[in-house]
Amino acid sequence: MTKKEARTYALNSRKKENKIIASINVVEALIKSNILNDFKRVGIYYPIGNEIDIMPLVNHYSNIEFYLPKTEDDLSFIKYNGKLVDGPFHTKEPIGKSIKRDLIECFIIPCVAISKDLKRVGYGKGYYDRYLKDYKGLKIGIAYKDASNLDIEMDLFDLALDKIFLG
Repeated sequence: MTKKEARTYALNSRKKENKIIASINVVEALIKSNILNDFKRVGIYYPIGNEIDIMPLVNHYSNIEFYLPKTEDDLSFIKYNGKLVDGPFHTKEPIGKSIKRDLIECFIIPCVAISKDLKRVGYGKGYYDRYLKDYKGLKIGIAYKDASNLDIEMDLFDLALDKIFLG
């Protein structure tokens, strides 16, 4: 299927999902995996719509600095301090100065869908593809089970994930 078809399928499928249960399962799986234990700075996202909510990680890991995206022409990431303002695309964004991308050791990324070869399908604007191009740190994708392992025609520039956690 095309990325557009995968996006439509996944977004429709997502409407039937229980966001609360999926979010709890993903957060618990991330914690149990110990995957974040050695990081000092982690990029996360604030959920929009029916995206899986990973924000409880902030309260669990008091030793990690978490950074949220700010969307302008491109993405930048700003340290989360508990205060958020409305951003574009129904997002919530932090206020402050952005950090250099490569100082963040891991990014946890929302995915609309994930291909069989662990490439991310987002909402179609390419923000994460551009921002994380050539990024050497860990890239973790978060999606619903029904939106993963899909046979999707992907492009070379599409973001390849290192690990995925499914709700």
